[in-house]
Parts: sequence; structure tokens; C-alpha cells
Amino acid sequence: MPIQKEKTIKMPDNKTDSKNTLELISDITEFNDLHEFMKDEHLDKALAIVVKLLMNPDVPSSKAPHLIMELQAMSTKFAVMASVYSTIMKDKAGTENNNKKNVYYSVKESIDKLVDALKYVVRYHS
Repeated sequence: MPIQKEKTIKMPDNKTDSKNTLELISDITEFNDLHEFMKDEHLDKALAIVVKLLMNPDVPSSKAPHLIMELQAMSTKFAVMASVYSTIMKDKAGTENNNKKNVYYSVKESIDKLVDALKYVVRYHS
């Protein structure tokens, strides 16, 4: 039986091409600020995946389903944490808890969009 070469999925609109190195470093610096503020290992992992995709958006088709599940699980956790900061740990605008709530909502929404893009690319290249 011949060995099949693994298909690589190229994500559309390669953002790395339009960003120079300094802009990517700035993104990473901002991610480090989020790391220090949020102190959430799953958020760190999600941001690490985003950085990897910025540097190389080609996702092997065999790895995409695992990546989709991992990101969707993190997104679910972020939604739960946003709800916690909206209810149990609710605080006034501008406070640390309120800012964390906003970060969780934003990251959850962005991760969901990334997952949708990965699903589309997997279906398109299947």
C-alpha cells in the first residue's frame, strides 16, 4: 500500500503576509499583558495557538479536528468564566472583575470565529 502524503490546509487570507514582524511582536507583547492580567492557563494556551497560526496558518488536515475540539472546549470555559464574572463576581465598570469578564467574552467570540474558519477549511479541503 503506498504511503499517502498528509494534506495541508492553507487558511484563507494569510494575515502573516500583511503583518510585518514588529506588528507580530506587538501582538505577542499584548498577549503577554493578557497573561499577566488574567492568570489563566487555558487562555495562555489559546493565545499560544493563535500565535502559532499567525506564524504558520497551514494546519495539517489530520490535526485540524483535534485543534477544533481543543479550541471549542477552551471557548466553552471562557463562556462559563464570562458568566461567572457577570453574575457571581459582578463588579462595576472599570474594575478588574469587569475587565476580566470583557476579556473572556471577547476571547470566547474570537475563538468561536477561529473554530468556524477551521471547520470551513476542513470541509473545503476534504
